[in-house]
Amino acid sequence: MPVFALIDGNSFYASCECVFNPSLWNRPVVVLSNNDGCIVAANTKAKAIGPIAFKPLFQVEKYLKNYNTAIFSSNYELYGDMSSRMHSIVGGFAPIQEIYSIDESFLDFSGMNWDLTEYAQELKQTVKQSIGIPVAVGIGNSKTLSKAANHLAKKTEHYNGVLDLSSMSEIDSDQLLKKMKVGNVWGIGRKLTPRLNALGIRSAYDLKKMDRNQARRNFSVVLQTTVDELNGIARIQFDEVIANKQQIISSRSFGTPVTDLQAMQEAVATYTARAALKLRKQHTQCMQVGVMITTNTFKANEPQYSNWKYIQLRYPSSSTHELIHLAKEALRSIYKEGYQYKKAMVVLSDIREHSQIQTDLFNPQPRDTQKDKRLMTAVDTINGYMGKRTVQFAAEGIHNSEQAKADWQMNRNRLSPRATTRWDELKVVK
Repeated sequence: MPVFALIDGNSFYASCECVFNPSLWNRPVVVLSNNDGCIVAANTKAKAIGPIAFKPLFQVEKYLKNYNTAIFSSNYELYGDMSSRMHSIVGGFAPIQEIYSIDESFLDFSGMNWDLTEYAQELKQTVKQSIGIPVAVGIGNSKTLSKAANHLAKKTEHYNGVLDLSSMSEIDSDQLLKKMKVGNVWGIGRKLTPRLNALGIRSAYDLKKMDRNQARRNFSVVLQTTVDELNGIARIQFDEVIANKQQIISSRSFGTPVTDLQAMQEAVATYTARAALKLRKQHTQCMQVGVMITTNTFKANEPQYSNWKYIQLRYPSSSTHELIHLAKEALRSIYKEGYQYKKAMVVLSDIREHSQIQTDLFNPQPRDTQKDKRLMTAVDTINGYMGKRTVQFAAEGIHNSEQAKADWQMNRNRLSPRATTRWDELKVVK
């Protein structure tokens, strides 16, 4: 019988902040969205204060300060690097790993004929000792049961962050599922919960006992799958190979409204460079570049304008400077003076695997792709070793520090040091 384990970083964003500032472990900690707008993450102590999730900071800031809450801007560089380290450590504990999200991964514990609770505790301690991040481990005979076990392990202190449903009798595991609200079951969202509640299905156990044919007939095949999974029938298998993205989007709301073309071109060039890097990381190229710009639709008293423009490439490319050239061309065709722009978006689509280029007799010959490839490889290698934007294109603007950033760049006024990716932000031991 298959055995799945789900490893999940506890309050991951907040925990990353605490790792490099241990004094925070005993304080409420929250992390903000882009431009320091809303609360998107909180540790257990912050959640205990009240319903603060997704609330705008300005509405709850005074309230949070009463509890000595530490408030941080989203430190994507730190979180991404700590995530890579965590997944790398976790992956060493099983032959198969599926990375599910920035702070979650599934492991295959099938065929391990030893105490899985003890083994999971060893995993938990190794992660904590190696990078300082606390994790919880849920084990079950399906992915859905492992997610449920992980949820229950966090909620019940005496499990010490590890719960193995696969080793329990069905009577004992059912008792635990009765304590779990149906809305906390993997795949059961806010919209589905009231409909299930109306049928008297209020717990994970109730959903387990639901007639699978009724689940499909009255809801969907997805819910039928969930019912099977709660009964220990593994319908959702490991996805070891992550499919390449078929569309890459790079977008941010501006820190302050953009009112001139030069600043907008810098923003669009920067977003294009980020998207092109993602293209190269998955060894693909694109055939279409799209640019969107828009004003702030929430400010009805200001003039409103938004527009899209797509440009088709003759030959597929992942070259940053070629894609920036096309993105700026698209931008110039839709940009209008006299507006306060709030957001820009760059979309790379019609994505294809690297292959031999089929030339067109009636179109100009393609650029020197080998020369482009060598240039992009050199840029990516330098930036990978020395840090992001060590080498960049002039079209992106020269803004090498938080102090010298452009007005359009995202506001992160509460940003903690990027201690694992920036040489100049390393922790100093005195």
